[in-house]
Amino acid sequence: LIKRRGKLGLVGVGLDLRGVHEWLKPRLLKETTVGKAKGILKNFLIEPFVPHTQGEEFYVCVYAVREGDRVLFHHEGGVEVGDVEAKAETLLVEVDEPLSEEAVRSRLLSHVSPDKRAVLASFIVGLFNLYQDLYFTYLEINPLVVTKDGVFVLDMAAKVDATADYICKAQWGDLQFPPPFGREAYPEEAYIADLDSKSGASLKLTLLNPAGRIWTMVAGRGVRGLQ
Repeated sequence: LIKRRGKLGLVGVGLDLRGVHEWLKPRLLKETTVGKAKGILKNFLIEPFVPHTQGEEFYVCVYAVREGDRVLFHHEGGVEVGDVEAKAETLLVEVDEPLSEEAVRSRLLSHVSPDKRAVLASFIVGLFNLYQDLYFTYLEINPLVVTKDGVFVLDMAAKVDATADYICKAQWGDLQFPPPFGREAYPEEAYIADLDSKSGASLKLTLLNPAGRIWTMVAGRGVRGLQ
């Protein structure tokens, strides 16, 4: 839900367990400003540190466009990657067109050292297939780290197509779609969401204006209420 966490001071590195407790005190369950939104941070991830050098960091992103899916790759990753749209190598994969390792190597990996091209090409093709199989619309890894010990996803941002829930429910598991950062669910929304989880029907409610008097349905069959 929050990008650019490093620049916002929301990433702690090189901490032991006591250090983690101290680092979380001023941040966990505290109001934080992200852009123009203010909200409460309730969840943090604690992960093992992967030792690596700057030269082992890469950037990769796949996102949907009208013509198909666009794959971006840059041989430099990390918080200072900058404007990747301007700097990254780009490959458009048209609708129903497969992505091959040969295309990845020739179109995206020209600035990568030869000893890393094979593993990166294999990973990017596998990532793209996963992106399509699970109905992602956006999948960004920064940085993607490749060392002698393997490939590591250190940070990832992703969006999935919520309308594919009936197709991917088994693979997604108990996937929840929270409200945007800075906007807590109203009690009425939480109540309808609870009903939705227990019903075979599709029950959705979003309060655009809690003080409003008009209730509408934007699509489908059902009831339109006017109060």
